[in-house]
Amino acid sequence: MAAPSVFYLHGGPGLGPVFERARYPEATHVHWWHQPVIRPCAEGPYLDLLNSTVTEFRRVAGQAGAPLTVMASSFGAHLAVHLARTVPELVKNIVLLAPTFNPEQAALRLARRAFRVHTDHEHAGKLAMALAMYEEDPGRPRFWDVFGALSLLPDVTALYFGPNAGPDAARSFAELIQQPGAFDGPTSVATSDDFSVRDHTPLRSPFEGPVSVLFGAYDPMIDAEQDRKIWEVIFPQAEFCKVETGHFPLLELTLEACLSPA
Repeated sequence: MAAPSVFYLHGGPGLGPVFERARYPEATHVHWWHQPVIRPCAEGPYLDLLNSTVTEFRRVAGQAGAPLTVMASSFGAHLAVHLARTVPELVKNIVLLAPTFNPEQAALRLARRAFRVHTDHEHAGKLAMALAMYEEDPGRPRFWDVFGALSLLPDVTALYFGPNAGPDAARSFAELIQQPGAFDGPTSVATSDDFSVRDHTPLRSPFEGPVSVLFGAYDPMIDAEQDRKIWEVIFPQAEFCKVETGHFPLLELTLEACLSPA
């Protein structure tokens, strides 16, 4: 088997690449890295994740004997930025799929969308109250209150997908996320909280190779116009493309379309 030429960084944090592996079982040229769960009593889960990313990337690049394509989804874009700053010589090109620069704000956009869709649901009032309390007193405790209220609404994961995906995509996602290893809650909370206290001022990356950024036209989590300005600071050479998907282009388009957008 040939060494992988694409290093994939899934979203999350806390998710696993079970969705991508299920959709592309024959894509042996892609290293679908399953990011580690947090260590007990870890002091800096996000920093640990960054270090683990570099270690694994060096290993896979060494195995390949050549620079790799870095493809990153959602939160994984921050790991891609770290690789581009830390080991730019090992990066061939970068593909960012619906990159979330501010995960907290992205999740709040999803919550507001869910409220609009499910205004008449019995628990919609709880979500409205949680959102109002967050607006009054922003911070992680209020954010997790919103997240908890959001989980009371039905079919929230279906909102990730665009109208062209069809019901099978959302159904498959909902089923796969229930599998062992698909999602680790403690890792998600600890890593997200640690990420939130770090400085994420956008700075120009030393990586000068090709960068593609795909935004989904129906993504409920990203303001493409606002976020584009941020990613242009980090990667001035980036080419931007809007595709007819929701938040997971790789689960609605083909692998080839994501790697080489028109």
